Amino acid sequence: MANLSESYDKVSLIISIVIAAALGAMIWMAKGDVKEDFSVIAQGKGASAPENPKQEFYAKATSEIAGAVTLGGPVTEKGRAIDLTVGTPLFLNPTGEEIDLGDSTYPMVHDPIPNQWWLDNRIDPGWSNSPGLDQDGDGFSNGEEFASKTDPNDPKSFPALIAKLQCVELQKRAFRLSYSSDSTIGPIKETDTFKFYHEEIVGGKSVRTSSENIASGKGNDSNLFSKGGAQMRYELKKVEQREFRNPATGIMQKANFAEIEDVAGAKKGDVLEIKKGSRNGVILRDYTAIIALAAIGQQAVTLKVEERSSFSLPLDPNAAEKPFKFTGVSDAGAVIIEWEEDGETKTMEIMPLSPTE
Repeated sequence: MANLSESYDKVSLIISIVIAAALGAMIWMAKGDVKEDFSVIAQGKGASAPENPKQEFYAKATSEIAGAVTLGGPVTEKGRAIDLTVGTPLFLNPTGEEIDLGDSTYPMVHDPIPNQWWLDNRIDPGWSNSPGLDQDGDGFSNGEEFASKTDPNDPKSFPALIAKLQCVELQKRAFRLSYSSDSTIGPIKETDTFKFYHEEIVGGKSVRTSSENIASGKGNDSNLFSKGGAQMRYELKKVEQREFRNPATGIMQKANFAEIEDVAGAKKGDVLEIKKGSRNGVILRDYTAIIALAAIGQQAVTLKVEERSSFSLPLDPNAAEKPFKFTGVSDAGAVIIEWEEDGETKTMEIMPLSPTE
């Protein structure tokens, strides 16, 4: 068995040598043919590639696309050249006309914002409310950013917060002060005393508060009311007796006039003059504005500000600096805000969002 196995190995080795010799001979014989083939191709004797029938068309089209051309039709009135490799922003107006936003001869899509502004800031003007949209999410609309010359794509660049101030509600309190009577007989004497009324509608009912008989010019002792809606608010400074011409009859008459000072609250320092007589009272109004900022992250924050009081922006009742002041209410019922900016006193009127009662 061992001799038979050795014989098989020898036979296999002989067969392998014969196959290898045959393959070598075939490669040597084909060597000359390969060289001859390459030689023929190198000398141009081989078959040539077929010609492309569209070659001339492709060359011409490529040349035209590479240059700037002027489009026909109502794209521009001045024939502005447009590079075909770049998109051209167009706007379709209500009549169906295509407007080239880069052509200044076309009317503004959103007056007063120039068409070029939308291109410069990469903002789509194609919506009817594009000026009211907030591109950068800073709480200010595109229109507000344009008016304030701030960057509509930068949330850190925005108009002054005063532009977002709103009056949510304007609360009004109206009352009447009258100089009802006194103890004077003839000229006013130091010992004379005076009496006043405060009248106000509270809960739909008229409420009248009477003062004590008080002397003038005595500080706290001359405070008109120790109770009621005007408690400890007004002081009687002095009373003068003067002549005046009655506007109804034209006859000269003599009457007492009281000078009263507001000594408490936001209107401290105001001086009123009231003529004696229950029909000669003065109607006064106190306002309180509930304000808010219609800016991002501030909508839920409100602040009550009394007339003549100051506040800060953002709204913070404990702010160290309060540069804005609620100075009063216009004849049209708008809240008047005043502040200093660049050495100038500026004012703004804001109509309340809800009707004033």
